[in-house]
Amino acid sequence: MTRLSFPIPLVNAMSAVILSSSALLSSADDWPVYRGPAGTGISNEAGLRDSGEATVALKAEVGLGYSAPIISGGKVVVSGHDGAKKDTLFCFDEKTGAELWQFSYEQPLGDLYFQGGTTGTATFDGDKIFHVARQGELFCLNASDGSVVWQKHLQNDFEYTMPTWGFTGAPLVQGDRLYITAGEAGLALNKADGRVIWKSDDEEAGYATPYPLEKSGKNLLIFTNKRAYVCVEAESGAEVWSQKWMTRYGVNAADPIVSGDHIFISSGYGKGAVALKWTGEGYPEKVWQSRDMKTQMNAAVLIDGFLYGVDGNESQDGTGLKCIDLLTGETKWAVTDVGHGTLSAVGKKLLVLTEQGTLQIADASPEKYEPTFSQQAVKPRVWTVPVFANGKVYCRNAGGEFVALTMGKNG
Repeated sequence: MTRLSFPIPLVNAMSAVILSSSALLSSADDWPVYRGPAGTGISNEAGLRDSGEATVALKAEVGLGYSAPIISGGKVVVSGHDGAKKDTLFCFDEKTGAELWQFSYEQPLGDLYFQGGTTGTATFDGDKIFHVARQGELFCLNASDGSVVWQKHLQNDFEYTMPTWGFTGAPLVQGDRLYITAGEAGLALNKADGRVIWKSDDEEAGYATPYPLEKSGKNLLIFTNKRAYVCVEAESGAEVWSQKWMTRYGVNAADPIVSGDHIFISSGYGKGAVALKWTGEGYPEKVWQSRDMKTQMNAAVLIDGFLYGVDGNESQDGTGLKCIDLLTGETKWAVTDVGHGTLSAVGKKLLVLTEQGTLQIADASPEKYEPTFSQQAVKPRVWTVPVFANGKVYCRNAGGEFVALTMGKNG
């Protein structure tokens, strides 16, 4: 029996290489931005242990929410809501797990058809952190102590309509610019002080992170709104193309995936997915479209031409992990015991966190899903992607349980 499913867009719980100065203070194995330095959801760090038992290196309560952790320069940052009237960003020492600072601000719980809490993920950029709240508060913080460098408001300062489930998506830094998911096709600010460089027209934004790509020598960005995925020139914000993509409740939450000339777009609520081909001229052409991959919240990962993602809506029978062929859309396998869990990848290993809080590791294979590691990491329920950085896997659940498990082969 299928239960009624409501829309819950998360960053969610986000690409080509992200041109950010975060590399100045980050090590090669840090994870300073949502979906990692390359925006693919895949870590290139060596040494993930895929058997045995992991030990807990950090355990904390961070409040209600679904925001993913970011790791840079020896610091771990994650956010949550206190269940009453405020959000808090927590910063921990990566090695010791000690709390270094907190930054709090007033924010309603926002429990519209779900538990509520934070949904967007913050972004490290060198010695700064950028963060967007669901009501539209935009903060630039000092990474050293959480103090405010500057702040803006997407509704009050830029006159954008708040999406039904709030603003979300991680801020994207490129050079001296900060790109935010807002309006019809994004907002570009000077990252030093928040001054407007360009802004798109008012519209209810989507829930994905700005996705950078380069084509025909141009730096481009793909934004989401409630009706479409829109590609613009990063320099000016001028529209290059728009792919109409209507979903129930206007929820376009999962980041697009770009591989060569192929662009993969997917949403939940029965919508499904489309693979487009775009050479950089004219408009994208449809290669295939089906309902065999419906990523409601988090994007899939692409490994060796195959997409691995959670197909289906939360609280819906049949939802689970699926593998499909990017070029044809053919389903290779599907398993339902993962539920509406999440995943990232480490090299060619899938790092899966089931909805019930079990961490699993398996080879990314189109032949079958066969975990070699399985361990309870957090209590149910889980919709936030696991993150592997510097030998540790970070996991959090909706209630605020946050842990780091030592998973390096030398750990």
